[in-house]
Amino acid sequence: MITQGWMTWLERDQRRLWMVSGFAYLLLCWLAFFQNLGSLSLMDKTEALFVEVGRQMVERGDWITPMWNGELFFDYPVWGYWMVALSFRLFGVSEWAARLPVALAASAVVLAGFGLLWFSASGEEELRSRWRRAAFGAALLALNPGWIGWGRSSVTDMFLASAIALSLFGFFLSYSQPPGSGARRLGFVAMPLFSAIAVLAKGPVGLVLPGLVVLVFLIIQGQLLAFLRRLPLLPVALIFLVVVLPWYVLAAHAHGMAFLGGFFGFSNIQRFTSVLYRHAGPWHFYLPWVLLLLLPWSFHLPLALVRLRFWKLKAWRRQPPQAQLAQFCLVWFLAVLLFFSAAATKLAGYILPLVPAAALLLALYWFPLANVAPAPGSDSEITSGDWPDRPQRWSAWINALVFAALAPAAALAPRWAATDPAYPRFAEALSRSGLPLVLALILAGSAIALVVLLLRAGRPRALWLPDLAAMLLLLTLVVPTLAPLMETQRQRPVRELAERAGQLAGAGEPLWVVGYKRYSVVFYSRRQARFLDSPEGARDALNEPMGPESATSSVLIFGEEHRLRDLSRLLPGATLLEGRSGHQLWRVPRSTTPNDRAR
Repeated sequence: MITQGWMTWLERDQRRLWMVSGFAYLLLCWLAFFQNLGSLSLMDKTEALFVEVGRQMVERGDWITPMWNGELFFDYPVWGYWMVALSFRLFGVSEWAARLPVALAASAVVLAGFGLLWFSASGEEELRSRWRRAAFGAALLALNPGWIGWGRSSVTDMFLASAIALSLFGFFLSYSQPPGSGARRLGFVAMPLFSAIAVLAKGPVGLVLPGLVVLVFLIIQGQLLAFLRRLPLLPVALIFLVVVLPWYVLAAHAHGMAFLGGFFGFSNIQRFTSVLYRHAGPWHFYLPWVLLLLLPWSFHLPLALVRLRFWKLKAWRRQPPQAQLAQFCLVWFLAVLLFFSAAATKLAGYILPLVPAAALLLALYWFPLANVAPAPGSDSEITSGDWPDRPQRWSAWINALVFAALAPAAALAPRWAATDPAYPRFAEALSRSGLPLVLALILAGSAIALVVLLLRAGRPRALWLPDLAAMLLLLTLVVPTLAPLMETQRQRPVRELAERAGQLAGAGEPLWVVGYKRYSVVFYSRRQARFLDSPEGARDALNEPMGPESATSSVLIFGEEHRLRDLSRLLPGATLLEGRSGHQLWRVPRSTTPNDRAR
């Protein structure tokens, strides 16, 4: 009753509706992406590497050539580095400034998803139904582990995924909106613009992937030729080329084959056709990751996919263009999943571009479009929304049972954390914080709420509500405490010790990081570093002939305490300079006779 009166009050003046929607959107994105954004030091190894490239762009004043640790770094194109460097230029060098661009990119997709769902509804649909669908879709876009995690980490995955999502949103507007409408014109601009940004963020995959989705969808719908006839090809191509070409031309001109071979050959073709950096995986590698990235909504995803009856192609084609959004998202979801499953190199972040498609699919599962025209006969079940409650109950029971099982597991989290020798006091601090108990109560409460809804008589309604409440509670009660705790116990010791390494290093004294890939040491020490696998590797490196650039009397060695505890025995003369919570910094004199250490 209160909800109905609230909606009626908003509907009396649509300005109220948009003001409330805008406030809710800002609050949602702040909770998901911006709160405590700078409270964690840079994460190793990818984020620290990525951000350091942007910092060096600002420091060197070179916005064409990515450099890291004294070497050319063409593993990725330049868009993400530009965004980080621009943020550093505007706000100064900090963790918050480094992550601000990805948080804005993630938020842009949430806002655009709301708009896409709004424009895809029928103009005759009741205002509150239209608003609920769009608002729920925006919530699903923001409140999932994939989008939250990568929306708070300054790496290239979110830049690529957000650009692909915005490009495909633009395509669907250009495909589904009436001729001459502002929404269609906006789509024709957004589609090439964000495809170009995706190519600047990750390379050719930024065009190949959205192009594949669009091509498959248009062929399935039998609309390929019709869409090409109304596509303003010259302006679309011009927008794409004006955005994407300048950096590629300038980088190729400046570095020739070092850029062309390193970027196109190694970072794109080899990454797809062969396993790089030992990131291999079976063909089903990404299926568990789909479940994890979309929790807790992924429990309902199989049913949402089956409900589409995707094998009924004729029924699909009879729907008006606006009503084909769910089918488009299904093609998008499967194209990304199959494309990266076929690649030899596999990493969880690669399938991030399918998260927006899955979120919209789930929004349309709970709140189907009202402008979908039922097809004759059995095909009417595809989109009528009159779905039997038994399958919904099954997926909700699975949801409740998993939450109930995870609740005691969350309470026992400190015991598992205690097994990490690199962070000996983390388990104790985690236990004192009370976070495991809070998390356990949230999961148990959500499980109980689902069970109560399922046991009520009649068709189950609002089965999404406990999941939504759980995600909001996690963001309001767990994240604000967990982030500072992680910083104090896990991140700060490395940052402070790396800063001390930069202060204690003599002129030209090398810095070696032993036993792990802590790339943040380069960022915080402001020095180049050499990464070695073990103390034995450091001993061998000390016996190497010294060139003019390394003719110093000592080196600094940075590593975990449990790996370096015998360093003074292995390398006579080694002196412990400082330690921080499981990490140590040593100074080791160079051997005057190369064979001395081998003995």
